Amino acid sequence: MLTVYMLMTAQADPQILNDHLKLLYRSAIPGIAVTIVASAGLAFGFENHSATNDKLLWWLCLSGLILLRSFDTFFWLKRANKGILGSQNDLYRYSAGAILTACFWAFFCLFFYNKLSIEELFSTLVIVSAMAGGAATILSGNKLVSQTYTLLLLAPFSIQMIVGGNPAHQMLGYLGLAYAFVMFSIAKTAANFTEHSIKLRNEHNQLLKSMEQQVIQRTQKIIELSQHDPLTHLLNRRAFIENANHQFTQIKYDINYAIFFLDLDGFKQANDNFGHNVGDEVLIEVAKRIKQACQHDEIICRWGGDEFIIMAHQTSHYRFEELAIILKKCINIPILTSQHVIDMDCSIGIAMYPEHGQSISDLISLADLSMYSRKEGGSGDYVMFSSQLKQKIKYEIHLSKGIAQAVSDKLLHLVFQPIIESSTGNIACVEALLRWDFEGALISPEVFIPLAEKNGAIKEIGYWVIEESMRKLSALHELNQGLKISINVSIIQFEDINFVNKVHNIVNQHNINPRDVHIEITESLFSKDKLKLINMVKGLQALGFMISIDDFGTGYSSLSVIQDLDINFVKIDRSFITNLQINGIDIVKAVMVMSHGLGYQVIAEGVENQQQATTLTTLGIHYLQGYLFDKPLEFEVLKQRLLSRPDEQDSPALLSSANS
Repeated sequence: MLTVYMLMTAQADPQILNDHLKLLYRSAIPGIAVTIVASAGLAFGFENHSATNDKLLWWLCLSGLILLRSFDTFFWLKRANKGILGSQNDLYRYSAGAILTACFWAFFCLFFYNKLSIEELFSTLVIVSAMAGGAATILSGNKLVSQTYTLLLLAPFSIQMIVGGNPAHQMLGYLGLAYAFVMFSIAKTAANFTEHSIKLRNEHNQLLKSMEQQVIQRTQKIIELSQHDPLTHLLNRRAFIENANHQFTQIKYDINYAIFFLDLDGFKQANDNFGHNVGDEVLIEVAKRIKQACQHDEIICRWGGDEFIIMAHQTSHYRFEELAIILKKCINIPILTSQHVIDMDCSIGIAMYPEHGQSISDLISLADLSMYSRKEGGSGDYVMFSSQLKQKIKYEIHLSKGIAQAVSDKLLHLVFQPIIESSTGNIACVEALLRWDFEGALISPEVFIPLAEKNGAIKEIGYWVIEESMRKLSALHELNQGLKISINVSIIQFEDINFVNKVHNIVNQHNINPRDVHIEITESLFSKDKLKLINMVKGLQALGFMISIDDFGTGYSSLSVIQDLDINFVKIDRSFITNLQINGIDIVKAVMVMSHGLGYQVIAEGVENQQQATTLTTLGIHYLQGYLFDKPLEFEVLKQRLLSRPDEQDSPALLSSANS
């Protein structure tokens, strides 16, 4: 019956049962030690020889039981250290051993009662009382065992003294019986408290595990969103470069690789004529067709806009030309959207490793050149990089030499794009953007900045930008004292170990508060020598400069950068804003949720229509930037904008002005 009752009352949760067993078995070691010492003392500690053989037999039997319990305890603890959970059988086995031990003590008290001297009697009573008191704690892992053990130790012995006929013993018997019920109650209270504590701890552990799982899932979702294009679900630019570089490290000698640069022909017209929703449908369908055409573990990426990049390998059974033809045919099939049938073509450029280039960046550049050659009038389904295209590279070299002299030749100037505070509509900050007039042409920063980084001119240019920005900001403060300025900084500039001090000195020379200067860095900045760069950024922060992360969500280092630095602003990449109504809104919401805990403010760049501005403001985005408000402005135009937009002007009027 005892076993049946224990089975019915045992804990259903294996972890809770294991915690109870852990408490019982770990407490068994001192209990066993006390039992051995106490039993030996009663059996051999007195000179009364009237029952020596009986005591010896009792002690040997009890010692045998204790030995079995010791083995059981040793093996259970050994299994527990290996992470094996306890079972119901372990509970039955432990309970049986404890109850049998109590029965041996009860037998001793009853069997030897009339044979004990007064000293032995009192010693026995003291020992079993002490052991009953200890059992309330040692056996608190199981209420039934604890209470049964206590009663078996005290109740039979106390009743024996009451009915034994010795008046002196009767009083001890009543006291012992009263003590037994007191200890019974204490054992119940201790066991209930222990059970509650174990349940509470397990509930907390389950809650913690659940929270950790949710954090892992949400973090994984953010990472997934940050490494994939939200519209097509292909790899984004930085994730592609990561994967491609990893693939390069595993190149085998008998396999050639190639980069395919694919650009859609006619997409802009379709997008302009039928709307962005139709354009998005076209891009999604094109991405599906590219994935269907690529059946040999190619790495596929949406490079941006209507551009796609594929990294493929060539074997004796698979040639690059075949893939280019298949891609062309797949994309030429009319695309059926929800409202229209769109005819689409594409230009494909190919550059091969190792024949044309030795790095991913070189191959992408060469494939890009090849693609533009096809787009600008080339014939055939694709263009493979060739010697004719080298002339374009010569032009880049010409540009590289020109940009190296741009500061001394005074060919650089700044334009400024306003950043709008969403809650008020006021211009809170301007981003300084660099322009280069070279031989009568305005060269795009996307062209000359990489060239300047390669030839080292970016350091001189970078300090010029900071100096010129501070000079302009000082003049702008006469119109708006609270205006801030945001300056883009290249990774190459951080190679100067005195960069932080030089920037601080330039700002001080113009009496500008560092808090009015936002240093804008991209996530890729931290892909190399991360610790050194973090220390330099922290040095800027210590001086009061604000730090912004640009193009957030397009690089693998997003989360680690924000964790390592006390970032002030995060700029959500324009690709998520462009696709806000598709999947871009997910990462915007995720960034906003993180902002509450990490204390940064959020800037959305690339805001081009009122619907985007309204949605972003509703989501709580702090600042907005884009053509909806202003294109990059010349300095004098910016001054006029500031004069026509006083602080008291409200947001609707500002938005109206921006749309006019």
